[in-house]
Amino acid sequence: MSDFGVTHQLVTLDIDFERQLVRGITELSIEPRVSSLGTIRLHCERPVVRSVWVNGQTAEFRRQQVKTRRQLVHKLLRTGDDSLHDEGDLEITVPQGQTGSLKVRIEYYVVRPQSGLVFRGGIVYTETHVNPSSARRWVPCLDDMGERSTWDLFFVVPASVGGEAVTAVASGELSSVVPHPHDVARRVVRYIVSTATAACTLGFAAGPLTGACALGGAGAEAAGGVFAFAPGGRAADAQATCAVVPEALEFYAREFGAYPYATYKVVFVEGLAGVVTCAALTLVGTDVLHGSREIEAAYEARRVLGLAVARQWFGAFVGAAAWGDQWLVAGLAGFMAAQFVRHHLGANEQRYRLKRDMARMCHADVNQKPLSYPEQGPWEAGEAAFAEVKAPVVLYMLDRRMVKGGVSVGLQRVVPGVLVAATGGAAVDTAGFLRTCRRVSGVDASAFAAQWVFASGCPVFHVGYAFNRKKLAVEITLHQESTNARATAPWARAQLFAGQMTARIREADGTPYEHVLDIRREHVGRFEVQFNTKYKRIRRSTRRFHMRQMAAAAEELNINAEVLGLDDEDDSNIALFGAENAAEKRDWRVVEWGEDDEESLASATFEWIRMDSDLEWACVMHFEQPDFMWAAQLQKDRDVVAQLDAVDALQHLPSAAAATTLMRTVMDARVFYRVRADAALALARLATPELAWIGLHHLAKIYKRRFCLPPRAGEDRADAEDISAPRLPRPNNFANIGEYFTQLAVAAALSNVRDRHGEAPLPARRLLLATARYNDNSENVFSDARFLAALVRMLANCVVASKQFAERAVGADDAVLFEIERLRRADALVPSPHSVVTCACLDALTRLSVVQRTHALFNPLLFCAMADAQAGVAVREHAVGALMLHWGLGDARAARYFAAVASDERGGRVSETAARFVLALTVVRAMAYGKQHSSLLFQEQQQKQGGAPEHIDTDARLVGGLESFIDSLGDSRELQTIMASAVHDSALAAHARRLLGLLHMLVYQVVDSSVPPPTAGQRKKLKIKMGARSRNRNKLHVRNASSGSDDTPLALAVADEPLDIDDSFALLPQIAGTRPPALVVEDERMNSPAYEPLAETKPEGVDPPVRVKLKLKLAKPRSPSVSTLPRISSPLAHVPAEPPAGQVPRVSQVSGAAQIPSATQVSLTAPKTPAVPVPGPELKSPKAPSKAKPRTPKAKPAPAKPAPEATGLTSDQRKAVHRVLRKLGRHPSAFPFMVPVDVVRDGCPTYYDIVQEPMDLGTIRQRLDANAYARVSDVERDVRLVFSNCSLFNPPQTPVYNMGKDVESAFIAEWDKCGLSRELADTHIGTGEVKQAGDAKKASDTKNSGEAKAKRAGDTPTSEAKKAR
Repeated sequence: MSDFGVTHQLVTLDIDFERQLVRGITELSIEPRVSSLGTIRLHCERPVVRSVWVNGQTAEFRRQQVKTRRQLVHKLLRTGDDSLHDEGDLEITVPQGQTGSLKVRIEYYVVRPQSGLVFRGGIVYTETHVNPSSARRWVPCLDDMGERSTWDLFFVVPASVGGEAVTAVASGELSSVVPHPHDVARRVVRYIVSTATAACTLGFAAGPLTGACALGGAGAEAAGGVFAFAPGGRAADAQATCAVVPEALEFYAREFGAYPYATYKVVFVEGLAGVVTCAALTLVGTDVLHGSREIEAAYEARRVLGLAVARQWFGAFVGAAAWGDQWLVAGLAGFMAAQFVRHHLGANEQRYRLKRDMARMCHADVNQKPLSYPEQGPWEAGEAAFAEVKAPVVLYMLDRRMVKGGVSVGLQRVVPGVLVAATGGAAVDTAGFLRTCRRVSGVDASAFAAQWVFASGCPVFHVGYAFNRKKLAVEITLHQESTNARATAPWARAQLFAGQMTARIREADGTPYEHVLDIRREHVGRFEVQFNTKYKRIRRSTRRFHMRQMAAAAEELNINAEVLGLDDEDDSNIALFGAENAAEKRDWRVVEWGEDDEESLASATFEWIRMDSDLEWACVMHFEQPDFMWAAQLQKDRDVVAQLDAVDALQHLPSAAAATTLMRTVMDARVFYRVRADAALALARLATPELAWIGLHHLAKIYKRRFCLPPRAGEDRADAEDISAPRLPRPNNFANIGEYFTQLAVAAALSNVRDRHGEAPLPARRLLLATARYNDNSENVFSDARFLAALVRMLANCVVASKQFAERAVGADDAVLFEIERLRRADALVPSPHSVVTCACLDALTRLSVVQRTHALFNPLLFCAMADAQAGVAVREHAVGALMLHWGLGDARAARYFAAVASDERGGRVSETAARFVLALTVVRAMAYGKQHSSLLFQEQQQKQGGAPEHIDTDARLVGGLESFIDSLGDSRELQTIMASAVHDSALAAHARRLLGLLHMLVYQVVDSSVPPPTAGQRKKLKIKMGARSRNRNKLHVRNASSGSDDTPLALAVADEPLDIDDSFALLPQIAGTRPPALVVEDERMNSPAYEPLAETKPEGVDPPVRVKLKLKLAKPRSPSVSTLPRISSPLAHVPAEPPAGQVPRVSQVSGAAQIPSATQVSLTAPKTPAVPVPGPELKSPKAPSKAKPRTPKAKPAPAKPAPEATGLTSDQRKAVHRVLRKLGRHPSAFPFMVPVDVVRDGCPTYYDIVQEPMDLGTIRQRLDANAYARVSDVERDVRLVFSNCSLFNPPQTPVYNMGKDVESAFIAEWDKCGLSRELADTHIGTGEVKQAGDAKKASDTKNSGEAKAKRAGDTPTSEAKKAR
């Protein structure tokens, strides 16, 4: 705690928009907390202080200046001091004789700020971030969440700028707006913050915010007034967007506690990314603005603003007591927002979003840090995004456990208590919150917090069941593991979870019975659930039973429709669609359950089982039950989560009956629209040749029936026509929101279907082209801009993976390209909101130009025009990304252009995007570098008793490539100086500087990496295999201007002599070629979407690889040294051929490393020929450097030939083999054996030299589906061939070798369990076929063993865990 406190602070800001200058005066009322206060330390990072007075006397002051580059990078990147209560930068000496209360007056100014306070688009606003704070960047203050005071804010602004009135909006309540006493052209705006507020939660925005409006409603009255401000006179859009805000304020105040401030204001700022939360004020980007006729934007705006309003309680009013409590603030705000979604959009919407958030959380919670741990610091961007997803989910699970185990209503009684405690200035902390939960509900949450808050990872459950007829019980077996089971980070340890889970069994009488399973910290748990209904089989095989079941499902849906207020006779019989009408059944290819397998249906003892029916676990649930049970659950269970689980399961259990069930779900308007959309996307997975394209048939029939006009022959003949027959779309009518989203989902599913050429079939393309070409929105009350943008992306998706499109010459008559260009031109004439159609067209053209190899679809003139500063922010982002993809950074002029865009002070979000693209291209190229040169072999050794070394395959390729790439850059003194100057250049945007700073830190080891939380256990070792360049690096005594040594002065940031920036950027290895690589190459095993393989040649002068051992600890900075030796260039550090004139923007020559031009100083020159729309004349980009063609493997498995039906497997044999393959696919170690080996992706170029007959489980399954196996022995031979190839290529005791042995043992057990071994022996008695097959296998292994050992010795692996099969 500080030696003093601030009770009140007055701030006056005189804003000069033209010169981007802010003059400020602040007065602080200070109350000492010690008897003798000699020094006052305030946070003052950016302001330049001119004078200081204490009680009217001039006082001495000094700034804490950094003296070394290491300290400066620590300060800029916030990695040096992880304390929440850091000391201030401004030190003021209190004059002698001054005691008691002090009045400190400081005069200062801020010039051209780029962080904390930002001038952009004629508006100045604050970037308020509580963690870390930014208030110190525009006002000297006590910038601490625990230090609160009242405020007086005065803003001196011009009365108008460019003919538009200037408005100042700030935290607090507007007190007065008066003319300036000495200048009539300016006025003074005053705001008063009467609630004690921390400095880090203050914010303001000033500028021509002419679109202002006041919002009404009960919530607005309770909050003292709700106001919205937008630039450009968009008051109507601001009112439509913020219409939900008063309702949210009223709901939060009623359910959780009174609004803590006097008023609430929302300001929309052009180019702002994300949401800035301030006290009584929220700043939002104009991307959220929408009119009253938009649909998708309204849903997104309500989600964003609902969370922004919740952060007024937790985020602005209540803060975190320490960095380890950040998760609680984010989680409570998210929990409140979820409750508002339930209130505003319904329980189905809330549960759907919760289910998807849980899935996202489980997918991402690998190698993640815990939500809270000792010595925690501020969140990075990625950590914050993950925590904002995980924290609300964790609090939801805690709420459910409190409700079930306690006597309260859960967190809704805890949150008001936290808010009452915060009224006195207390911040929320994790320990106190858990104590409050225990006091309110009586439930001890310490064990829960130990698993979900103080540890990382999510549980993975594998559940099986069996019905015991003697005991009349269901025996459930549950296997548990963690998502961190294969994690590599030292803080991500696998753990077992404990708690209660609800299992719901719908028994034969139709009654659902719930059973509570007590899950313990065990790998395997067994539970016996008693059956409540007298045992009897469900007779499913009769037609009467089917009709009764479907009628019951229809009745349940009718009940749901009555609750929702729906009454549509057309949908009342959808559950019976095709069951009573023979013509419908024939035309729609309806297949009922039991037509193919009546015995399985008749033997079922209950209808279905649901695990975790109350949605209390964020977990990955692997639960299998027959497909007809999933279909019954989808049709009869009213819970949205149950329906989603059934849809997800049916899309992985392909059958004609499953397609029929999904088709009925899509057509039924009484089903929740998001379930219908997911069912439509699942139908695309069933559009396969094995099912005679039944998924495509159903999707086309649905789209024609519901969204197209009837044919000329009449409505009664519509179902009988072929699906490829053209049909005109109906005029748009988006009044039914659920029907609109279903239409989008069906259209997207049609674009996802793929034929044998890799493109959407002809019926799908015709429907989508007709919808785009004949779109009629004349009578629709809603906008169709986002509908058209979605159609553009779907059209591109239809052909982007097509081999025919990639190889044929594309002309102006191409239907897809013609429609995309037509829509782009139409949007240029009548712009859509936020230019969403133009952005979609640019994105589509970029994707198509990447895969088209015979015609140059990329028009650099078009994209350069779209990247101009006059274009919109979103359009510029798409254009800059496309230019960077095609040009890369290999050419010096292109690199200068992208540097100018990144350093444009007016670019804002575009500058940040350009910097992020540069970093992404660097990382991608580094990964390609690491793959090709086999730079690393990661090996994590944990000293376990009797345990073999564990090899890391996660992130090994990335880290290995970065090591090789960094190794080629570390010897460049010029490049180092450029990067260091860019990191500390104040003209560069804060986010762009941070991204470049991270790259600078990575390459030159300026600062240590973030310290992970302490973990128990032995130290881990890291074995790295690197080239001789790394070994010789220390011999090259190059001066390191970024050294962390204390005696390295800051002056070394500038080179001793002027440096030509063109030559400096030429030192960068080429990141992307002038023409992007093809996504698909000739050989299937060489497919690699990230890059085109480089020549596998050994650079001259490079010694053989050596092995070194490194320990996972903080890297020590290198000592500075000087050398005149020439730098070593990378094999990739070449400059491509000179591009033709006009293809690359020319940038004026600049001398000096730090003098990077702004975007306004960059001139784009183009040929004198006029720009031609795409498609048009071929405009070639600069040629890419030549690259070696990938080596084709010697042996390639021949395509499977269908066996004669007479000698094929029987139905029972096929089912048994499918069951074995499914269980193998679920084995934890089976993932390397599911797909063919890709020698580039997996880093094993000699694989096909050693393995002469490759095989994998995916190919076996395809052959089985194609009826290519004549005997069971053929299947067994191929499966055993997979594991023999694994043992042949991988040395013993390596990870993949051991994984192959594990899966092989599981195969043998399952094969014997299914009785296939006995059947095989009975079939081949006397033939000796089994023995011959075994002898042939042994002979093959013996023949290849010597060659394998010889060739393996020359194969330098990149990651052994990637060398599978």
